[in-house]
Amino acid sequence: MKFEFKPSENNISFREYLDYLTLTLPGVTIYRQTILLPCLIAIFSMATYILSDYYIGFTYILILIIIILLFYFLIIKVIKSKKKKVLKNNNLYYDLESTFYFTVEDGYLIRENEFSNIKLQLDKIKYIKLLKGGVILTTENENVSLFIPRNILPVPLEEFISLIKEKNNSLIILEESKRLKKLSKKLNIILVITLILACIFGFFLGKYSFTRYDLVMENELIKQNDNTYLYENDTLGFSLTFPSTWEGKFGIEEREDGIDVYYLVNGKQSHYTTLLFSIRGLGVFFNNIDFNLIKNEGLYFFVGPSEIELRKDSKEHLEYLDLYKDIKNIKLRENTYYPTKIQ
Repeated sequence: MKFEFKPSENNISFREYLDYLTLTLPGVTIYRQTILLPCLIAIFSMATYILSDYYIGFTYILILIIIILLFYFLIIKVIKSKKKKVLKNNNLYYDLESTFYFTVEDGYLIRENEFSNIKLQLDKIKYIKLLKGGVILTTENENVSLFIPRNILPVPLEEFISLIKEKNNSLIILEESKRLKKLSKKLNIILVITLILACIFGFFLGKYSFTRYDLVMENELIKQNDNTYLYENDTLGFSLTFPSTWEGKFGIEEREDGIDVYYLVNGKQSHYTTLLFSIRGLGVFFNNIDFNLIKNEGLYFFVGPSEIELRKDSKEHLEYLDLYKDIKNIKLRENTYYPTKIQ
């Protein structure tokens, strides 16, 4: 039995064989498991973390991620389909542009070309790996591996396998193309689930990883008859009256030399928590590069940040500006019955 083939005349089957070798290389497997997947997880987590402030809601981000991933795999499928059509209609040029001659006789399979000569005993063939367009014959330790396109076999594939089985009853047939197809689907599903989980992790990390302050909240203040809020600082000896329009939008951090008032969204600390103003005594230094003087009342300065990180024209930014403009309406009174320690 004799037959022959050229790689350039069997484009699709030979490319499938090369892809199979690439996918099953130990180095490639290690790369995909220890480098590629962790890198993708890190990239998706970081991207979701960075963009977490821009999402309207968690449901929308999850839907967006699923659409992006499905679109990605659809693009990959289309590219592969196009690639197959190109391979059918165009000759590829290979470094190994040589004719392989096969001979089966006297219990041996012989493969020859101008570069090498391999003589393999049929009873030493341990595995026949079936690909979609060809077969791979290997010894038990896989020291020898021969590829043969299906379409060049002079007899049906089943008869060719039976010929080898007659010499080796322990021959193992491996449906590699089916196995790889199932494995590919399984890996794609795992990849999609993993990336979705990575995005969920990044989203929650981005949403809930922020600086938390020890704030005095409005429910700890005195709500007056006109719905304003009275804050009294016994240590520093002054009180503030906050307008009713500030309800659910601020919290107060007490310091040894003054207080900081922060803007809150819906009365809760978050990434949007931003300094509105600080109260400092006349003798307390403040950096006039980072802070602007808003007003002064008696022995006290009201200073605000010169820059904020809220996205311009966002709902939070506009609400912050409304409060900032309203600072002038906040009333400060010195408590004569407490010592004034800001000096």
